[in-house]
Amino acid sequence: MSSPPKAARLYQTVAERIARAIASGVYAPGDRLPAERELAASFDVSRPTVREAIIALEIDGLVEVRIGSGVYVINAAPKTAGVVMDIGAFELIEARLLIEGEAAALAATQITDEELAELDALLDEMARANIKSAGSGELVDRRFHELIAAITRNSAMLASVEQLWTIRNRSPQCIRLFEKTRAKGYVPVIDEHRDIVDALRTRDPNVARTAMRAHLSRVLEYFLDATEVEAIEAAKAEMAAKRSRFGRTAAS
Repeated sequence: MSSPPKAARLYQTVAERIARAIASGVYAPGDRLPAERELAASFDVSRPTVREAIIALEIDGLVEVRIGSGVYVINAAPKTAGVVMDIGAFELIEARLLIEGEAAALAATQITDEELAELDALLDEMARANIKSAGSGELVDRRFHELIAAITRNSAMLASVEQLWTIRNRSPQCIRLFEKTRAKGYVPVIDEHRDIVDALRTRDPNVARTAMRAHLSRVLEYFLDATEVEAIEAAKAEMAAKRSRFGRTAAS
């Protein structure tokens, strides 16, 4: 029996092509890479895909991101044999939009008053953890989302959500992006999570699905903000225009 095909990762293809260009001398140490919008047009990919590729090159020690200036080559060869390119944060959030949105919808039909109280308690714990130290709130955030998956009474749904969070904490690309979001001061937003609990309290699956997707769509916005390199209003406007794929996912 043949093994199932691996899903193509666009950002990996882009990262490898840029790395080859650096190795061949097209871009030398000290050179600034073309602007994000130019790279996106050149490779015919979205700007989030370019950002994931840049994160991979950054992890590999080939480039340095200078906020407000651009991305610069710092080495002609990777600092190691090369990191294993894992699932990127943008494709992960797309999967979470689909899966966790449905988990919330199903949980709304099953949730008990006791479980609502448990979620309320996690909100209080998350708020305290956000104050305590950077990253502490994220640990409670995972428990919050996994509890909602458990409330579905569907073990496959729970396993799927747990796997998404395992990838989030394992993938070098995801780890680096969350470092960037923390550096920007982002922590789990209590009001967004409270909106999810309030939606679950209605026992209406459509309301719960909408609340979860609204939250995860905002997480995407935080990612985009944390990886913004060129602080130019025109570039930001173009970035908004190229978010259509993620927007369609959130609205579907």
